[in-house]
Order: sequence, then C-alpha cells, then structure tokens
Amino acid sequence: MVHFLIKVPSDGEASTTHEVLVFRLESFNDNSRYLLYDSGDETEMRFILVCEDEISEKTQEKLKSIFRKDVEAEEISIESIDQKTLSKILVARKLMVDDVNCCGKKKYLFTTKNSSQLLETAGAAVSAKEFTKFLVEYTDYIDRTADIAVNSMHNVVIINDHDVNLEPYIELLYGIMAAKGLLIEHIMIHGNMSDLRHTNRETQCVYVIEDEWELDDNDDYFPLSAHEQLLNAIFGEESFSAASLRTDLLTKIKDSNNIYIAPMKQDEYYKMVKHDLFSVAFPLVVTIGELNVFDKIRSICSIAGEYGFTVDEEGFADNRLISATSMDDIEIAVRKVVQQKLIAKEKSFIFTMSDLTIKEVNAQKTSAFDELESLIGLNGVKKTIKEIVALLEKRGKNAVPCLHMAFLGNPGTGKTTVARIIAKLFAEVGLTKKDLLVETQRGGLVGKYLGHTAQKTALVIKSALGGVLFIDEAYSLIERHDDAYGKEAIATLVKIMEDKRDEFVCILAGYTEDMNAMLDVNPGLRDRIQFHINFPDYNISELMQIFEKFCKENAYKLSRPARAALEDGITRIVGAKSHNFSNGRLVRKIFERVRIKQAFRATDDTITKSDVQEAFAETDIANLFGNERMAIGFRLSA
Repeated sequence: MVHFLIKVPSDGEASTTHEVLVFRLESFNDNSRYLLYDSGDETEMRFILVCEDEISEKTQEKLKSIFRKDVEAEEISIESIDQKTLSKILVARKLMVDDVNCCGKKKYLFTTKNSSQLLETAGAAVSAKEFTKFLVEYTDYIDRTADIAVNSMHNVVIINDHDVNLEPYIELLYGIMAAKGLLIEHIMIHGNMSDLRHTNRETQCVYVIEDEWELDDNDDYFPLSAHEQLLNAIFGEESFSAASLRTDLLTKIKDSNNIYIAPMKQDEYYKMVKHDLFSVAFPLVVTIGELNVFDKIRSICSIAGEYGFTVDEEGFADNRLISATSMDDIEIAVRKVVQQKLIAKEKSFIFTMSDLTIKEVNAQKTSAFDELESLIGLNGVKKTIKEIVALLEKRGKNAVPCLHMAFLGNPGTGKTTVARIIAKLFAEVGLTKKDLLVETQRGGLVGKYLGHTAQKTALVIKSALGGVLFIDEAYSLIERHDDAYGKEAIATLVKIMEDKRDEFVCILAGYTEDMNAMLDVNPGLRDRIQFHINFPDYNISELMQIFEKFCKENAYKLSRPARAALEDGITRIVGAKSHNFSNGRLVRKIFERVRIKQAFRATDDTITKSDVQEAFAETDIANLFGNERMAIGFRLSA
C-alpha cells in the first residue's frame, strides 16, 4: 500500500463547483484507491491518496481531470509520518475497502478558511450575537484541549426555541471544527435517532441529530429494528426499555470518534440534562435567541445580497413588519420582491422598505377561533368544539380522560380543515404544546411486513407528540376481517393513545358507517375516543356559498342568471345525492369545469349562465342528477 499527499494549487478562482468536485471524487474512489480531503487554504487544497500501487499515468490523468489542473503528488514517508496523518491514512484505507455503514443524509464540506476568517464571517453574516460569542469561546476551547484525545468533549447542544434556520450556524460550527483539525473525514451527516442507532461509521466526522429527545422511561414504543423486536419478544419488554435505549445511545455518543451536534428545544434540554450521562456526552451548549430588529435587518441584507441587491436600511428599523414578523416570513417576502424586480427587468438593484410593504406578510394573524367561525356551515361542529375548549379552559386538561376524537361524515365536509384549526386552537389555549398537525392515512402507518407496521406507526405518532395526529380515511386501516397489518397498526395506536393521552390528540376521520364498523372491530379503540363529532352534508345554501367563495378567491364575477342556473343544478344534485355525497369537493369540481368553459368563451372575469349549463351538461356531472338530465337552455326527463 502506497500513500501520497496530493496538492491542488489554487489560482484564486473556483475551477468547479463543490458538488461537482464531490461527485468526481466519488467516481474516482474504488477498492484500489481512495482520495480523502485533508485540508485547504487560499493557496491550495490537500488530499490524502491511498493506492495499492504507485500512481500510474492513467491515475495521474484522472486526477488532472478531477481538478481541471495539474496536481502535485508527494509520497508520504513512513519514517516521518505523524499521528494525525496516520489517522487519516487509516480512515482512507477503511473507506477504500468498504464505505462503512452510514444511516442518514451525507453532505461533504471542504473548508478552506481558517478559524479567524470563519469568525469574521460569523460576525458579518450570522444574526445571533450569542452564537458568534460561543464560536470564539469554542475556538479557544479547542486550542486548550488540543492534547486530549476525547472527541465527545467537542459535542454541542444548540437550543433553538424560536424556529431559527440553524443550517448557517451548524455549517459555521462545522467549519471551525474542520479548520482546527478536529475532523478526519470531512462530511456532515444528518439523521434521526433510528439513523444514529444503526450508523457504524467511525471516521471522525460530524453527525447532526435531527430528532426530539423525549425518551421518558415509559416510551416503550421507541422504534426498534426487526432484530430488536425479535429479541424483545423472546426476552420480554424490559430488555429494550426506553431507559436502556437512552443509555445505549448516550454511551455510543460519548465513546464515538465522531463529533455530535444536537439541536433541541429548551424544555427538551432541561429534561435530558438531568441525566449525568447526557451531560458527559454533550458538555457544551449554546442558545440561539430570538432575533431582534437589527439581526433581522442584517439577514435581509444577506438575503437580498444573494441576488446582487444592496439594501437601503433607512426605514426598516421603525417598521412594524420587521419587529412583529418571523424571520421565515420576512425571508419569503424579500425573495419574492427581488424576484419580481428581476422579472420586471428593473435597472435599480436597491432594495427598500417600501418594496417590502408591497408584499407584507403575517402582519396580523387570524386566531383559530376566528378561522373556525369563518367556516361555511358546520354550526353543530363549531358548537361542540367551543364547548370542549370552554370546559377544558374552566376545569383544566384533566377534566376529561383524553382529547382523542372521531370525525364522522361524508367527504368534502371540512374534516381536514377543522382538524388543522383544532391543532392551532389547542396550541393557542395551551391544551397542546405546539401548533402541529401530522396528517397520515393507512399507507403512512402500515408497513411491508408484520413487526415493521408497529415500528412505522410508532414513528408517525412520535412525530405528532405535542400536537395533533390526523388519520384520514381511518376505516381503511381494516380492509378485511383478516387484515393482520391493519390490526397491528390499530393495536399500536390504541396502546400509545392510552400511554401518551396527555401528550397528543389523535383524530380519526372517515365515512360514518365505515368508521363505526372499524370501531366495532376494536372496542379498545372506541374506548380511547372521547369525542365523536358528526360532520353533516352541506345544504343547498351552504354549497352555493362555497361556490361563491371560490369565485371571490379567484377574482370571478357570478352573473345573476348564472347564479340561478347554478342553484337549480345544485338543488337537483342534492335531491338525487348518494350516501357518499362529496359536498365541497363536488362544488370545487363544478367550479373548475365552469372556469374552463368561461376561459374558452371569454377574456373577461364574468361567469355566465351558459358557462354553468355547459359544465352541468358534461357526462360525469350530469349523471349526478339521477333520473333528470340538464341540457343547455332546457330540461329533459329520462
């Protein structure tokens, strides 16, 4: 085996993009040679090359084609090798023989800036001063612990309670680690708890744990592999308790050669830091605070700068939009405005506050109660939800055993819309921790084999903790009386609905008859559901209001004769409706057909009687009239 230090000179200009370079490197590496990034600066990039034999002429040409320039190959002398270079050679050898198991998303990052340059970048680009200060202290900490070969000393918790985009912060932190020589393989892996547990890659890289850490001792639904489930079945539930899983994960992190970054909420951190092993595995913590006005202005400058715009900052600091709106919404507004300016071919590349007010976003949020009230019809549903909230606000969350619900009714009656409002409403009044709605159906819960279904169902439920889980067409979980997969999903659901009844709300939705049949199959599921809410079909007046709402949202005018024709058609459809009448969905379908007819006929925005009649005359809609048919201008009896 022969080892080389490959030096790629820099001419001050990027010869290729980062992604293309990574792709070329991956195509170069095989089981006879491996090129591992070592370090870089303004003058050159350096790689460790491990080969079975001396560098051939063909390999030299291949290296030249990767970097688009001549490279220098310097053989590494065994006599003069140091510990750091030896570690890199050993990792390159390992990766050459076998690209070791890695669960999660890999991202290669070759840092060529030194720590001082990165700190200067952080001071200019990153909004949170606390983080910039932490980077300075972290850099000093690395220098002070340089002689201690315990990588877990560099693991970091990032507390983010304000939903700030952490990617720029994490990449700067990664850059400091790379610049200070902490990394051997220059990749960053993003994965969840399951990915982490099944990753065996130990190449001194960075692993970002993108998952919640709420592993209480009662969390026996924590996802297990098929092998673990088999052992659990043999040796009993205690063999894989949540406490043992937590200990195993933290031990793995503590003893790993890799460096771990764990974004989490403050309450998660307070819960986990009580465990001594967690404090050992993650000795460092930094909090990303809420961005102030000046932080947001700096971010606006950075975003606009991506498009080549400069920002006239006068007027931004005193604007209500900047202080009251989240950075995510501001970013969307800024990007939309600069794109509109580019499309309009404006010659001025200056971004002002007056530009941003054109697309003011989120200036005044609508409360969940207002959203509920604004829904057409559903008076009984609204009344029931208000009564539930009033009771819980008066008596507290413990006034009822649980908040799980069943929404019963035909399609298009607003079940999904109401579920979304409930998620927001319960968060606003403090019944749930966050405004979160996880929507799923049978396919999201049922796996490919027995055992996998329980794990898949548990993962979906875990993602909804703190909020609302909405299972649409829930009756489809039991497709047949012998549907073992569906029964496994329901059994898992029933257990967690009971064990975690205080931590999330589950809403099952579907046709009334089918839902009742499913609940009869598993009485335990029926017992877990506290509220059964019926969603009645919309009446004619409500269906008309829905159509008119579509017209208003899409800037159409409905002429008086057209409205009369529409009401006539909807009346006869309602009179002949089947047991699974599609309500609002049907109205949307009719609206889409009408707007097509209108667009073909005219260039204005008025819907006429003939547009409506032509839409009703199409076969699939005309069949909904039962024994009657509608023709343009007159009626036909069957």
